[in-house]
Amino acid sequence: MSSQEDRSAFAIERFFQFSLLGMVASGFSALATSHYLDSPTIAFTFLALAIRALLVVRAIRIDVSTRLASLAALAYIAFYPLDFYFLSRNFLTATVHGICFLLGIKVVTARAGRDYLYIAAISLIELAGAAMLSFRVGFFGWLALYILFVIGAFMSAEVLRAMRRSARVIYPEWGRTGLRLAGVTAEATFAILVITAFLFLLVPRTARAAAVLFPHVPRLTGYSNVVDLGGFGEIGRDTRPVMHVLPYSSTLPPNLKWRGAALSHFDGKRWFEPPLAGDDVPITHGAAEVADQLQRSRRDGRRMLYRVDVDNTGTGALFIAGIPEYINIDAPRLVRTRENSFRVLPVPPGDLHYEVSAHSGPPLPEPLSQFDRIRYLRLPAVDTHIWALARSWAGNTDPLERALRIQEHLRRDYVYSLESSSVPVRDPLSDFLFVRKRGYCEYFASAMAVMLRTLGIPSRLATGYQSGYFNDVSGMYVVRASDAHVWVEAWFEGRGWVTFDPTPPAANQNSNGFAARLNMYFDAANSMWQQWVVAYDLSSQVALAGKFARTLHALNQSWDNVRRGGDFAGLLVNRLKRPAAWALSLAVFAAAIAFAAPAVLRKWRLRATQNRIARGAGSPADIARIYLQMEQALATRGYERPAWFTPAEFVGQLPPGEREPVAHFTAVYNSVRFGGATQHAPELATLLRQVERGPRRPL
Repeated sequence: MSSQEDRSAFAIERFFQFSLLGMVASGFSALATSHYLDSPTIAFTFLALAIRALLVVRAIRIDVSTRLASLAALAYIAFYPLDFYFLSRNFLTATVHGICFLLGIKVVTARAGRDYLYIAAISLIELAGAAMLSFRVGFFGWLALYILFVIGAFMSAEVLRAMRRSARVIYPEWGRTGLRLAGVTAEATFAILVITAFLFLLVPRTARAAAVLFPHVPRLTGYSNVVDLGGFGEIGRDTRPVMHVLPYSSTLPPNLKWRGAALSHFDGKRWFEPPLAGDDVPITHGAAEVADQLQRSRRDGRRMLYRVDVDNTGTGALFIAGIPEYINIDAPRLVRTRENSFRVLPVPPGDLHYEVSAHSGPPLPEPLSQFDRIRYLRLPAVDTHIWALARSWAGNTDPLERALRIQEHLRRDYVYSLESSSVPVRDPLSDFLFVRKRGYCEYFASAMAVMLRTLGIPSRLATGYQSGYFNDVSGMYVVRASDAHVWVEAWFEGRGWVTFDPTPPAANQNSNGFAARLNMYFDAANSMWQQWVVAYDLSSQVALAGKFARTLHALNQSWDNVRRGGDFAGLLVNRLKRPAAWALSLAVFAAAIAFAAPAVLRKWRLRATQNRIARGAGSPADIARIYLQMEQALATRGYERPAWFTPAEFVGQLPPGEREPVAHFTAVYNSVRFGGATQHAPELATLLRQVERGPRRPL
């Protein structure tokens, strides 16, 4: 290299060394300011950092051999038990002492890239320890410095690597090299901190923060306690998941309705529910009994047990399919409304999670008070043509038959459509029935409910979600915003409330394509993220930290009890038992994982081969592999095929009981592999399972 190149390389090398030193110093300072380290440890580490700084600027020259550094490390390993049992008397403190000592030795003697990587790893461990032990805002300053030095170290290391790899590098003026690297590093660090601060402060990290920062943001898309005629058009195009349901027992029945609320008041353009007092349902240890003895003793229908994870509604409404009998929920209050729906109070700022045991049959008959009858028959000024149309459709039969006839006319003579008129109309219900004859679910439900009221049949609108789809990747039902639905509930003497859905079915959408399948995987990944990352909150961390602290305390206490026994030989043996047992346990655990992982992977591959063959998609290699699986199954029972035996000769050597299933398997195997009868390939998977089960033993 030329003189200029030598100076540039020296400047960059020095910048790298100072950046690496800064990483260690900032990480250790963050740990030291947690007030967990003792003064000798702090003094020793800072002395080592100061010596390294003098070495970098070439103010001093110390040549410590690698052998001497190794002997010092071994000497401290021998000193560690004395520190652990007599000086520190604490596992974590003694371990920190050891790390700091090894760090000091490595900082003074580091020369190669492997040493630098070791130092960087220890600095990261220091910062992680400080993050667990520090509770002051000063930690953020040390974190910012650490990020600054990390960026500088990586940038300068990359420049040095490029300089050594290529001779065509244009070297800058050596005097400005360090300043330019420092400037770029500072700019990158500043940008990272600004972006991080922006995301940290403004993006809600919890549902409570979201409720405080954005109190007027729309909550659960597709659901509201108010239904405006014409308001579901855009919702029908929104395919975002809003609710996930995990069945505990078996698959849920098709076409379930997830009822959230019921609305009784209609003003001609919208349905809503005036505030009425509800009844508090007692919650005992997170469980609420919401059905009487008569309902819980029913034997018709089936019971459904499922868990619901629903996005933030802003209303506290519970969406329930079937007739609920038990609800498990962590909430201060659970209220049953006058419309027999449920909500939690106060309204939670975050998502809702609850479990339901429900009955799938129709509700039992219940009386209707005079007050409620008036409420469910009240109508605004309605077009007289609607009265006439209701009587024309209903005829002169019993009330239930009249309701069924109105439902049939709406489902048959009208069209479901997400397209809406851009021109506002004075009477949207009359416009739907007599002009457009197409609309969303709220038009159909409103038309039927109003017609029933003109006939003297109490009715109301139920709001919630319809069906959803089953994601076989996650094993959960996914309910989207577009599944928001409105239907009708009507009351009949001797029957109680009966559900009607006058909305015609929408055109089926293809849900088996590649895009739909890919969306299932994305949804499953999102569900896993919500469950194992987002739901892992501060309380979980506190519980884990408390458990770890209790374990360390019990360990230290047991060692203190042994020390007070007075027997030095027994003391030393007993003190070494626990660490040795821990080390042995960790070694056994690691060995078990290393031993079991290949077997588990091999078993998974074998099952995958069987599944491919069972589907008729097996390759010739899969066919050969499944025969080897059969041989391995027999080998576990003591029957191994010699290398010079053909498959047919091997069958002849097997005893009765083993011979028959193996002979059948071998015949099919030969016909598939050598006879070209690939249509029999799926049969091999079934025959293999019979061989694996072995011969039946007489009772």
